[in-house]
This record gives sequence, C-alpha cells and structure tokens, in this order.
Amino acid sequence: MLSPQAFQQRFKETPNAVLLDVRTLEEVEAGRIKGEINFDFKSPEFDLLIKGLDKSIPYFVYCASGVRSAKAADKMKDEGFGKVYLLEGGMKAWEAEALPVQK
Repeated sequence: MLSPQAFQQRFKETPNAVLLDVRTLEEVEAGRIKGEINFDFKSPEFDLLIKGLDKSIPYFVYCASGVRSAKAADKMKDEGFGKVYLLEGGMKAWEAEALPVQK
C-alpha cells in the first residue's frame, strides 16, 4: 500500500503503468483520478475483465476507501499479475490530501 502522495509519484515514474479504478460507475462520476480505467469490482464481469489485461505491466489500483482495491489486488495476484500497487485509504485519502480529482 502506498500513501496518496507516494501512489501519485510512483505512478508518474512507472513506465507503461495502468491506473485501475475498481469503484462503481456512480462513484467514478463523482470524481476520479485522471487517466484511470474503470472495472467495477462489484460487477459480475470483473473477473473476466481482469483476465484480459496484460499481466506483465504494473497496475495502480484504487477504490473509495481501500477495501475493494485490496480484494481486487488479491484476485489479480491470484491470476498472475506481478506488480499491483494499492492506494492506501482510497479516494477518500486522495481527496483529503487535496490531490487532483477529475469530475
């Protein structure tokens, strides 16, 4: 898990990294980190969607508070993803640090 500042910095410094938001569409519409792709963890298609991702590149995963992203990361690691980084505290922590949010 990375603090919001460390998460932002590591993402910027990591070539080919993917920012993965695992929140619901309604949560995403309220505000997101620019450049994310959204795979709703609660969706029945989530497992199928992650199976289609490139396992060799790094993923930076976040949700609202960190619970769903931790579960998503566990599933991704079980599927063979090597580099999965988590945003500690999720979007709540990101916004509390006044980091940029796209509406």
